[in-house]
Amino acid sequence: MTMAARTAPVSVNLLAPLPFLLAGCLSFWVGTLLAQVSGYPLRYGVGLAGTLAVAAIILAVFAGREAFAPETGRYPAWRVGPFPGSRVNWTDGDARPTKALAYALLGVAALLGLILQFLWGTGDLTIPLGALGILGGYFYFAPPLAWRRRGLGEAAGALCFGLLPVVSGFYLQSGYWVAEELLYALPLTFAGFNLFLIFGFPDPAQEAPASGKLAARLGPVPAALLYTGANVLTILGLVAVLFLPPSPLPFRNAIWPLLLLALVNQELIKRRAYRDQTRLRWLRGLNLALLLGMGAVFCLMLWQRW
Repeated sequence: MTMAARTAPVSVNLLAPLPFLLAGCLSFWVGTLLAQVSGYPLRYGVGLAGTLAVAAIILAVFAGREAFAPETGRYPAWRVGPFPGSRVNWTDGDARPTKALAYALLGVAALLGLILQFLWGTGDLTIPLGALGILGGYFYFAPPLAWRRRGLGEAAGALCFGLLPVVSGFYLQSGYWVAEELLYALPLTFAGFNLFLIFGFPDPAQEAPASGKLAARLGPVPAALLYTGANVLTILGLVAVLFLPPSPLPFRNAIWPLLLLALVNQELIKRRAYRDQTRLRWLRGLNLALLLGMGAVFCLMLWQRW
């Protein structure tokens, strides 16, 4: 679909991706701290380089959205201009600087992956894990894969904000995997899936919602049922973190507010908040808060176990 050229103010807004950036890094830190708890020495240089690689990939995703699909979903726009108040025409030609920024960020992530694997010796799967992050993250919006057009964007987002960063954080520190990673990674994955599902719900005021996103493909009611299933799995995962470990985890009571928030989100879905623009905006914010809260609480619990 070709967009008509239009002139729009573009300001330097470096904070637009911050919540998603923090969510991805928190999941990575969960794996990193779990490696320390499991008896592996914490290598701060590896942790820092891995964090920067995760951040570079997430920022490349936002730059790729602005270059290839600026009108997709209700994700915050990361429109970085040469100086505040600058004006550009948003046409395909004008997207070239944003594409260049995305490619530069991917280059940074690739360079950090090479340093991690060959300088710090983090293991043979370091580069494949990074490549998987780029495959599921950057190509969420970017062609030729463009997962968001195939109804697979939500699954890719769930992987890249849940299982993949947790596993990567642990592997970079240890070179191995343990089953306990799933205890933290799975609820983050299900919460990430619902986050991207909600951000893909069409604006209730639109008569003909854009196709491609899973919620638009399924329709509001089936998508709400899918959300409910993933939310139930999120709640079960939080309950597992609360009760399954043989010894009580530090700050385990911090799980209760997360469970309450998941129930509030479910009540909004039950009341069809996705049919009202204001309540849908609240639902997006609350789902993002749930994912951020889970990552922060898991990090705090593991840090106290250290």
